[in-house]
Amino acid sequence: MPRPICADCGMHRNICVCEACSPTPNRTRVSVLQHPNEAGHPKGTVRILAQCLSNLEVFTGETPEDLREAGFDTDTLARNSALLFPGSGSEPLESSDISHFHHWIILDGTWRKAARILHQNPALAALPRFHFASPPESAYAIRKAPGSHHLATAEAVAYLLNVIEPGLDTRPISHAMRTLVDKQFAHIPARLHKHYQ
Repeated sequence: MPRPICADCGMHRNICVCEACSPTPNRTRVSVLQHPNEAGHPKGTVRILAQCLSNLEVFTGETPEDLREAGFDTDTLARNSALLFPGSGSEPLESSDISHFHHWIILDGTWRKAARILHQNPALAALPRFHFASPPESAYAIRKAPGSHHLATAEAVAYLLNVIEPGLDTRPISHAMRTLVDKQFAHIPARLHKHYQ
């Protein structure tokens, strides 16, 4: 008997959250550069963004050649592009003048894998770079993160859009995130839930 797979997100129906997603008409161009290991990961959150955001591109790859083959050329980035990734040389998003940036690039992967994408793409490392000074606490308890201030990709993009498009309603992303967490927890024995708090 074939597994019930969602035609939109490619996930098993038990963890598909497409029905919980609704349109979020962002004006700002958002490009997610996804590490190959994240593509199709059942706990990945980019699929939520793909179902909600009207102005989103997702490119899977690690090296400049990978990304170029996927349709994203790091050597021809416009001057209005910026990278959201904390680290040396990054500026706090909330207190910086970001009005002239209309294209935001997000790296999707574990902390180590995302840093690897950055390391292998000098053109990305040369972009103006920003981090969150006061991000909300992550509600994504089902996947380990380096700290409570680290957000899942969908949470990070939602917060980014809250800052740069303050009139945009990003609650559909938050709702879909809660649904994903609930569905994932439904498949974890109750006695183990304490390990995810």
